[in-house]
Amino acid sequence: MGDDKKYKLIIFDLDGTLVNSVQLARVSFLKLLQVRGIKVKNFDIGPLSGSPTVGILKFMKKKYGLKGNLMDLRNERRRHFFEMIKSKNLLFPGVENTLKKLKKKYKIAVATGSSYGTMSQILPKKIMKLFNVIVTIDDVKEGKPNPEQLILILKKLKINSKKCLMIGDSRFDQIAAKRAGMDSIGVLTGGTKRKDLLKAGAKEVIENVNKLNKVI
Repeated sequence: MGDDKKYKLIIFDLDGTLVNSVQLARVSFLKLLQVRGIKVKNFDIGPLSGSPTVGILKFMKKKYGLKGNLMDLRNERRRHFFEMIKSKNLLFPGVENTLKKLKKKYKIAVATGSSYGTMSQILPKKIMKLFNVIVTIDDVKEGKPNPEQLILILKKLKINSKKCLMIGDSRFDQIAAKRAGMDSIGVLTGGTKRKDLLKAGAKEVIENVNKLNKVI
């Protein structure tokens, strides 16, 4: 992946990349159906895993007949999620130390499909303070795979896309990075298969973010 001088900025996805929240998020969407008496077999948001909540809700309305205003459903889903993560430490093991080490060499940022409110419930304040820039879904019109979040971070830090590396667990992270003109590395902690991450544009796929120091 080049020497230490190749990149000036590393952008991280949040859910499934830095925090172990993907399965809990999935269950919170399923809860929306369950409280309405909608029974489904093999509930799956499949290819939308890693995309903004509103997109997943639109998918659920069409596939499962979920009724209701999108914003009301979004808030309800959030309540279910917050209840499940209460008092839980979702940060993947070793992430804090890895971020501290990387920060000595690079600027670091977060681009997440979660809202700021959700992110602040998931990510400890001491971790949030490590990042030079944090961009949530609240800051843009379109989430990943649209590259808007990544481009906004580049503008804020005044760094060329060729000097940036995106790290994410989903296909959408890799696609967004490619569209923004930057390299990306996939991580397997969110459940997406290696071959799918590579197909979406990842230059390399590693087990978790703690392996970054060995490949950049």
